[in-house]
Amino acid sequence: MTSTYTAANNSKNNKTLKIIASFCVCVLLISVICIFLPVNGEQRIYSDLIRLHIIANSNAEADQKLKLDLRDYILEDIENLTGACTNIDEAVEKINGEIINIQSKALEFVNAKGYDYSVSVILEKEIYPTRKYVDDAGNDFLLPAGKYISLKIEIGDSDGENWWCVLFPPICLSGSKIEDELAIAGYTNEQINILKKDKGKKYEIRFKILEVLADLFD
Repeated sequence: MTSTYTAANNSKNNKTLKIIASFCVCVLLISVICIFLPVNGEQRIYSDLIRLHIIANSNAEADQKLKLDLRDYILEDIENLTGACTNIDEAVEKINGEIINIQSKALEFVNAKGYDYSVSVILEKEIYPTRKYVDDAGNDFLLPAGKYISLKIEIGDSDGENWWCVLFPPICLSGSKIEDELAIAGYTNEQINILKKDKGKKYEIRFKILEVLADLFD
């Protein structure tokens, strides 16, 4: 009788210890996750940028040059369109309202260069890899991989190498200082510092969590 009671008591104690241990592990995991969860507006890194993505017809030298020529033409056109915009909503509204004209102008540009390629222009969300940008002042900024609003332009068969940059704020434009452009678009100093290469690596895990959350809720 005593032996049976002791065995039952030990089993109960073991279950209690397992429950306590499991609870402690859960608390520890939650604490660790909370440390790396996005804070201080880091979600804006994804939600307040418009990327530009141009895909060439092929990797032939002439097609790649056409891609870059169209890039320069589109950047100038978009700068005129969104130059007065101070936030992402205004920029998206402007681009959406002119998307047909943008496609028409791009097609006319390609045709004027002597090509009969089709041109597709769409504003959508796309996955981008991690990308470093350097402004004319020599400052490095690191944009994490993730899902961004993207003005995607496909030329012809779109089988060639692509080119991407940031359309809004206009980081792509020659002579622009990235930090100033981000500030004009409403980014705080802390949010700008997140993008600086020397500090951005601290946020790598947080950005990864943002990517997972974006996939879950999209």
